[in-house]
Amino acid sequence: MNHSALFRFWIFTFFYCSTTLISQAQYSFRDYNTMVGVRAGTSIGGSVKHFVSDQSALELMVFNRWKGWNASLLYEYHRDIREFRGMEWYFGGGVHYGIWKEPKAEPPWVYKGTEDYRAFGVDAIVGLEYNFYNTNFYLSLDWKPAYNFVDFTDLWWDEIAFTLRYSF
Repeated sequence: MNHSALFRFWIFTFFYCSTTLISQAQYSFRDYNTMVGVRAGTSIGGSVKHFVSDQSALELMVFNRWKGWNASLLYEYHRDIREFRGMEWYFGGGVHYGIWKEPKAEPPWVYKGTEDYRAFGVDAIVGLEYNFYNTNFYLSLDWKPAYNFVDFTDLWWDEIAFTLRYSF
């Protein structure tokens, strides 16, 4: 089985499981279900987080790094920090896909961009999220290491970012 077929299989499996969870979820668990935000750190981009239960969420991140584009789809589990009102911590995992178009490509694993590069793999995430005084604004800090299966088959351990989100 080649890499692209394997990647499509995992994406299909992830979406199927996510859709099943969403269809079984009850939507009375939070005052909000969806959050949109802007990410800034080692990369710049956006985020959409949708809660499928009181403690579980799906998050799609799209960001720019090394003059290429990456997307990550993550499943996250949230837990309250009882000692700090409005603070939660979360962890989870998922998949990513990235593309760098020649000649602008500058991924760190090549000397000079002479061809298009693609990367896909698995991600982990751990972070903290704070709600500003019971408003619709949230600030999170997360660390998202990832492992690639093609081109740069190694660990990207340095992806860290702040995300400012608005819930509705």
